[in-house]
Amino acid sequence: MKKIISIICAAAMLFELAPCALAEEIMENYNYGFHVESDGTITLEGKPFYGFGVNYFGAFVRYAEQKENCQKDFINGLAGLASYNIPFIRMPLCAYYPSYYGFFDSDPEKVFSYMDEVLEECRKNNIGVIVSLMWWDAVIAAHVGGKRSDMGVIGSDTLNYAEAYTRAIVQRYVSHPAVWGWEIGNEYNLDADLCDKELKQFLWPEGIDSMPLDNVNGYDYYTSEELRTFYTEIAKVIREYDDYRMITTGNGEMRPFAYVIHKSSSKAGEDHLWDMKWNGNTRKQFDYMNAYMTPDPIDTVCFHFQNAATDWSKQYVLTHNVFGKTISSEEYFRAYYETAKNLGKGCFFGEFGDMLAMENEPDMMDKFKEVTDAISNSGIQIAALWQFQDYTDEGPAGLKLAYLSELNQKLVSDGKQDTVNAWKEKEEITETETESETAVEQTSEEITLKPDDDVKTEKKTNVIPFVIAAAAAVAVCTAVVVIIKKKKK
Repeated sequence: MKKIISIICAAAMLFELAPCALAEEIMENYNYGFHVESDGTITLEGKPFYGFGVNYFGAFVRYAEQKENCQKDFINGLAGLASYNIPFIRMPLCAYYPSYYGFFDSDPEKVFSYMDEVLEECRKNNIGVIVSLMWWDAVIAAHVGGKRSDMGVIGSDTLNYAEAYTRAIVQRYVSHPAVWGWEIGNEYNLDADLCDKELKQFLWPEGIDSMPLDNVNGYDYYTSEELRTFYTEIAKVIREYDDYRMITTGNGEMRPFAYVIHKSSSKAGEDHLWDMKWNGNTRKQFDYMNAYMTPDPIDTVCFHFQNAATDWSKQYVLTHNVFGKTISSEEYFRAYYETAKNLGKGCFFGEFGDMLAMENEPDMMDKFKEVTDAISNSGIQIAALWQFQDYTDEGPAGLKLAYLSELNQKLVSDGKQDTVNAWKEKEEITETETESETAVEQTSEEITLKPDDDVKTEKKTNVIPFVIAAAAAVAVCTAVVVIIKKKKK
């Protein structure tokens, strides 16, 4: 580790040079949240984690959008979710429309104060957060006066702003225990490679401030190649500050024709327009597109799927016409899991369980249980119910929460969901500097090693004597004093 290497280098200097000094204070940060192991297993505190969370879109968004007249509805909402044993939520630390970014630019500290409050409430309720950074694909370009395709242009105002916003959020909250993962956006893949040469389809609704439709052109569409560039660059920014937590794209379902439209967009003309084709994916092409849309350093494949017809035609969707055949939900979900596993990446089912027009049908909960069974049997470890723009436990939402509570309690009892250490007060090692030979003598007295599940005492025990010995070899030198202190959450 960097900390150990720095101590060794400093000790070497102590043997060779006198007087000398250690130039910097080095801190070992505690690794919070979900981590993806090399085989694709998602862990929390070093243990495989299985659990059902929820989407809570409005927790921060509603608070920020009200600005001066903020209502802290998230307080009751998060307490409610905690009462139903919900271990984590997926939540944007942004808002939907471009106006939010103007608000952020004008007073970032005020916006950060809102984020601080919401995340602190999550911590109080022992609820982890998969943070979605930039929800809608169109708004960053609109905010800076660019085109959506600029997301794939290195050095463009759109990509530069997205990187700066990401850097601001991640740098501020990298040490927050309530942050369990990072997500780049919401369902960007569903707009990738869609194109209409008449400039009428696949854009956005009329009437949104700063997003007029009277001057659109082909560059308001974007290709999967451009999206891949965006994902890669944003993930690199995240990894500048956080080399531990999971990173996911926020992708929706992989479109049944994703591969052929990906190939179509590669033939875009100078006007950035192309002809569409609609051939269905083979399983091999499905695997390819999930890999393509989850570039390194992103380590988690993501997908969304709602379980009723999106045209509100009052029917459940529990079978899937993909790969040239009809398969069950369990088989379809397992396809995502297997693809991720083969890539050595985690799998996050980011939105499930919204029954749309079927919410109030008498057999809704039976169908909902079929879906959760399919998720569990597929191998997928973490999934988030899409339900809450704003929290409620009335009606169907309450029935679903009660059932998720049962499922999570069962996972806890089976040893598959252990969050205890995630919310313990952590310890950190900090090296500081003192002067003189006396400081070397004090070092042995100030070292306190406590056997604790949260602290790797063996590593500390190995390092400390080496530092003391090196320091003692020099007549007058700066000594390393190792002090273990509690980290504030």
